[in-house]
Amino acid sequence: MKKISSQILVVVVVVAVAVVSFSLGRSSAPTSTASAVIADQIKSELISLTQKDFEEYQNLKTLEEKYKKADEILGKIVTVFLADLGVKLAFKSTSPTMLDGTCNIPAAQTQNPTAMTSNPAPAEANPTAPTPAPAKPVNEWINHEKTLLEVRDETLALEELKKMEIKDLFSTLKSSSALSTKNSNGIQGFYAGEITFFDRKTHKTDWLITWDVRLRKPNKEDAYALVILAKKDNGEVISRSQTSSGPLQDYMTVPGSAGLIVNIRADKAYIQIYPLNGNTQIWVGNVYEQKNRGEYTMTGQVRLNKQ
Repeated sequence: MKKISSQILVVVVVVAVAVVSFSLGRSSAPTSTASAVIADQIKSELISLTQKDFEEYQNLKTLEEKYKKADEILGKIVTVFLADLGVKLAFKSTSPTMLDGTCNIPAAQTQNPTAMTSNPAPAEANPTAPTPAPAKPVNEWINHEKTLLEVRDETLALEELKKMEIKDLFSTLKSSSALSTKNSNGIQGFYAGEITFFDRKTHKTDWLITWDVRLRKPNKEDAYALVILAKKDNGEVISRSQTSSGPLQDYMTVPGSAGLIVNIRADKAYIQIYPLNGNTQIWVGNVYEQKNRGEYTMTGQVRLNKQ
């Protein structure tokens, strides 16, 4: 009987250690100040639990009493664990898991902001609470494409593109698919151009960009593609992104969009480009760079011409 009692205590201790380890491991992830306060409070409750209830458990005489106490301790540990997990998820950044191998989209894109508050104020006695306004569609920028494609002047097109910033590029990438070689005539060949940045403190010089796209086997999803980035002031090569065979995985289409999203720097930079007035000899677009995992910011614009 003593052996069974010891096994129960071991299980409870293991669960408690697991909860503490989980909390400490997650504490390194970036959260808001309110999240950290709640997390600390939860950890304090768990420490208090282990100090008090375990002492009571050890002082019990009968096996039945120990069973009941072990059950109570386990229930409290699970409650603290779920509370801690709820805090971590509630304060998870929308750029979540990003941009890792699984490329998971952060959940709750349309979550009510009040659900993200650590200590919400007591709800007023109002039986008819207003319904939250629906979230804006992720690809709202697509609605402006028609106007852009009617513009013939390059300068005006670039100004129009500033209104078409993709606010959540990570989510847009998740809904994209690789450009089929059957539809790649508009990007085949050698293109050269320039990336112009907005912030001169971050980028001391603009970049030169070239891409070379050729089909290896026209009747199959098999292509060669190379994108090279170099500093404009001294020609120093920044990166080379190459697809030697297989599909055009770095050239992506988005449902409902007439443009392309191109991975130009191994997930660290993308361009959102369109043929100027439908002419695939000239492409213009916006440039996005990774700021945090899964978070991208529009930092400049790009112009490309077929050579």
